[in-house]
Amino acid sequence: MSVNTSEYLRGNTQAKTPPFTQAIALSGDRAGSKGAFQFAGLAWIYDTKVTCVQGDTQSLKTPQGWRQFLRLISLARRLKKPIILWNLPIIHIATKQRKMSLANTQAIQNVELALLKLPHPIITVFDEAYDAAYPPWELIWSDGVVCIGSPDIQSSESEKVKIAERPTEIASAILELLSQAEAVPTTELIENRSAALQMFAKDSAEISAKLPSQ
Repeated sequence: MSVNTSEYLRGNTQAKTPPFTQAIALSGDRAGSKGAFQFAGLAWIYDTKVTCVQGDTQSLKTPQGWRQFLRLISLARRLKKPIILWNLPIIHIATKQRKMSLANTQAIQNVELALLKLPHPIITVFDEAYDAAYPPWELIWSDGVVCIGSPDIQSSESEKVKIAERPTEIASAILELLSQAEAVPTTELIENRSAALQMFAKDSAEISAKLPSQ
């Protein structure tokens, strides 16, 4: 991966000043693609270092994008750092992309397994790009969720969901969720993610069974 230093993460977000005091972008794919993420690399919230991946529903359309994502997860594991996923509805994207090709399916499965078994917290952040049509499990499978400017969002009463009504509240919301998740034993983090994904798979199977056959 090539390395570029960036003072902030770019993207369409209500957070005019994203809560990162420093960022180092890591981009590139062994197959030659630079990927479609708005930002991918290392970031700091004050003294807290994280791996951050910022994008949208178009960021993971190819096996190369999923492989880049997998390498970032592997980097977080090696560095023993949490992951922040910004505007990346993983379950929604994977559901749409899984049947596109065999290469996509394999790449997605590798990413899902890596996320499931990551021994460090995974925090998802959604700003105004969050779509209520996403599966409800989008707000459940990770170890914490920050929703920016969305006080009425589904599951907002969960202790895993923090509402940042103002940009100045984003950093504290992320740090609070990280602190909560880091206090949970690794085995429990993994078990909770696995249970959420199993429930999603069960719901998906039940919905598919009710659809009329072609």
